[in-house]
Amino acid sequence: MISILEQIAENEKIFSANNYDGNVGENYKIIRGNIPIMLSAPHAVNHFRNEQKKWADLWTGGIALYLQQITGCHLIYNACFAEKDPNFDVPENNDYQTALKQYLKNTPIYVLLDLHGSSASREYAVELGTAPLPDKSEQEKQEDLTSLHGIKIIEDVVMSSFNQNFAKMETPKKSVWKNKVFSAGGQNTVTKGISENTYTACLQLEINAEYRNPNNQAQFTALISALQQIIQKLSALNWSEILKEK
Repeated sequence: MISILEQIAENEKIFSANNYDGNVGENYKIIRGNIPIMLSAPHAVNHFRNEQKKWADLWTGGIALYLQQITGCHLIYNACFAEKDPNFDVPENNDYQTALKQYLKNTPIYVLLDLHGSSASREYAVELGTAPLPDKSEQEKQEDLTSLHGIKIIEDVVMSSFNQNFAKMETPKKSVWKNKVFSAGGQNTVTKGISENTYTACLQLEINAEYRNPNNQAQFTALISALQQIIQKLSALNWSEILKEK
């Protein structure tokens, strides 16, 4: 039987082809799911920002595709290098976000989790971004639920799942931050752009490279377990009641 690591490694080949430019073809791909949760991996392949080619967020594509396969969530990912950045480009030049907005307007999806990768030098395991306004104080940013449309239970589920799975990691990098470094509130991020233009609550997840490295098996499997748990718990919430209270 193929292992989790082997399946994710096989998935990652889609993105790592041509030195992470991906295969020539569609700039993005959407996979329809059967639960009201969606993943996004806009930096699964190399991208282009400010006239400079930027390296892919390694393993975010393979991980996202695996989670789609085992949970049945919806998924959108960047599939090949096209001198664009889905997490930065203005709306009129952003095919990824345009397609995603249209998909969400026609599909009942309550939460979009946007997966990104950050350097191993960062002090956190994962950072949550909720697109707070730039003029907010540090305290206000910690309490901010802008891109979550004020639905705090989403943050509670995400925080508790990560903390539970990371608690026993033998690394100093096991904390979960929020809106300290990557808040998703600056440029035209997926989290900001989509939450402002659809009814779907969005959350950016910046994942430390230490947890995205399959060679660090304990951290890698803890990350996969946490993300799977988050998707399943969010899907199981009573959304009719949650939305009725808003």
